[in-house]
Amino acid sequence: MNQSAQRKGMDVTMIHITGARYLRLFLAFLCFAPLAPPSHAADTINIVLLPDLYQCHHVGADIAISERSSIGVLGSYECKSDRPTYGDSNGSVDNTFTRVLFPWRHFRRDVFGNGPFVQFMLGTEESKFRSDAGSRADVRFIDLGLHAGYQWHWDSGFNISALIGLAVLVRSSLDKEIAATESRKVIDFLDKNTKTNAHPGAGVIFGWSF
Repeated sequence: MNQSAQRKGMDVTMIHITGARYLRLFLAFLCFAPLAPPSHAADTINIVLLPDLYQCHHVGADIAISERSSIGVLGSYECKSDRPTYGDSNGSVDNTFTRVLFPWRHFRRDVFGNGPFVQFMLGTEESKFRSDAGSRADVRFIDLGLHAGYQWHWDSGFNISALIGLAVLVRSSLDKEIAATESRKVIDFLDKNTKTNAHPGAGVIFGWSF
């Protein structure tokens, strides 16, 4: 092997090593690096907004119940969109969507500071699907969620949380009528979105504590 080929091979190896090293450093920063002292450890309330890709944005509030834990409420009421309960939307079906969630968070350090947390959510949601052909489906779910996340907090009280995990929708009731002229695609969409399901969940939440 000539010197040029050897040098090229060494360069590729160094790129792989450097990339892996930076990835480990980034993960260490998110989960295990020492945290800065929180600026708002005395705050008790955090007003939050969870943006939604289908314009059914969620608003709510968290209340500190201990130095490391909070409990809150988060919801969206009678939002009209093509939002599915999960998966892809269908342009021939509209969904009037209502959800109320109660998240509990436990932080590694302080409840309104910088650092990682785990979150468990319990709630309920209702979707009213209406198709262009006249089909309808009214379904209610019990929502369960388990997430891991990280919160960044600024001196102004503004904060951002990024989280990822698993969401489970357990169907509690269903009332469905399918029009005689309905397409197979819409029928499959309604079947999929009115059954118990589990799927990955992720989000970015904006807040302001005081």
